[in-house]
Amino acid sequence: MPIIASITSIIIIGSMLYTAYPQEMCISGITQRQNKFTLGEKSMSKSLDYFKEDIKMPQILDGKDEKNINLINNVIKSDILPKAEEAEKTSKEYFGMEGQEKPRFPFEVYSRYTIGDDNNELISLYNDYYEYLGGAHGMTTRTSYTIDKEKEKLLTLKELFVQGYPYSDIINKSIKEEIEKHPNDYFNSGSEFKGIVENQNFYIEGDKLVIYYQLYDIAPYVFGIPEFKIPLKLFGQNYVYYKMVNS
Repeated sequence: MPIIASITSIIIIGSMLYTAYPQEMCISGITQRQNKFTLGEKSMSKSLDYFKEDIKMPQILDGKDEKNINLINNVIKSDILPKAEEAEKTSKEYFGMEGQEKPRFPFEVYSRYTIGDDNNELISLYNDYYEYLGGAHGMTTRTSYTIDKEKEKLLTLKELFVQGYPYSDIINKSIKEEIEKHPNDYFNSGSEFKGIVENQNFYIEGDKLVIYYQLYDIAPYVFGIPEFKIPLKLFGQNYVYYKMVNS
């Protein structure tokens, strides 16, 4: 029986440090096809008197079409880097103000991502970007990315389903039922929820579709980021990637 080993590699491109996720390979002499679509990580950190930065950002390192890969990576970068740059600028200006009592601790940004699903057809992950720029507490913003590996394309929620299928009806019904179980956790007992929108935030977590909202969207800060996990089996074969759920 072939022996399978897990290998993690560090890839340096220019001055950027990337970590490639483990790929399986066969050691016994039988060649196993490797997935060209590789998820890597770009790490950035700073430790200044007025500002601390600790960012681990997902990036695609390989693929068939460089243009498609760059489009995906640029979307991810644009969700994280401009906010971090603005936070550093704000921190420097605030700590440099004359007559202003300086905070005891530097301002900071912290960013981490989580992989919800990774199979032969797609990869789905989300990134939580935390920022503290003074005040009672920091703020976390979540962004998510579900990518068709073959098409090398970021998918919208609509593109997960067969064209014309009323997927939103099932999703809205599931979310309303969940809100009704704990109405006091939401603004106005959940009446803020009016149904999902076309560019709805989501990611895939194994055999579930996760619909989420940002802090303060439909619930108080203490409730955190509201998530609603909907079994993909409810959509049957109307879910384009249903074979992966049942494999």
